Amino acid sequence: MRFNDTAPALTTDGPPPWLDQLSDDVTVEATVLKRPVDGKATVLALLRHAIPLYEFQHFTYRGDIGSNLFLESYRAQVRGVPIECSVLVHFNTAGQADSLLINHRPLGAALLFSRLMGQQVGDRYGEDLFLGDAQAVALDAVAAPRS
Repeated sequence: MRFNDTAPALTTDGPPPWLDQLSDDVTVEATVLKRPVDGKATVLALLRHAIPLYEFQHFTYRGDIGSNLFLESYRAQVRGVPIECSVLVHFNTAGQADSLLINHRPLGAALLFSRLMGQQVGDRYGEDLFLGDAQAVALDAVAAPRS
């Protein structure tokens, strides 16, 4: 059974609670990123571009884990492709979110998401941040069934 199949979709109101608590030096690491990204302004800008790629988000879990971690998990879809995501947020001693780990799965959906983000904002944030078109073509060639 897949992780997000273990719980029903939640009714959620508004953005995640950690979003307005980002520290100025927050770092995000994600399956769709080829390197970490630092800084509140950059992280927020990337999230503003990423969220509209989802056709929907059905949250299955949102809650604190102990005193300095928050976890959310959701099902979504991007261009008709099912994608699941887990976000782990660490809070520093000041109560600010200083680290985000964003895990998209399965791999094919995560690579599509990365490629779409690269097409949208790769020129603004560096072509080394997302999967590029040439890299995607090369991966498709390697992954193609052999006769």
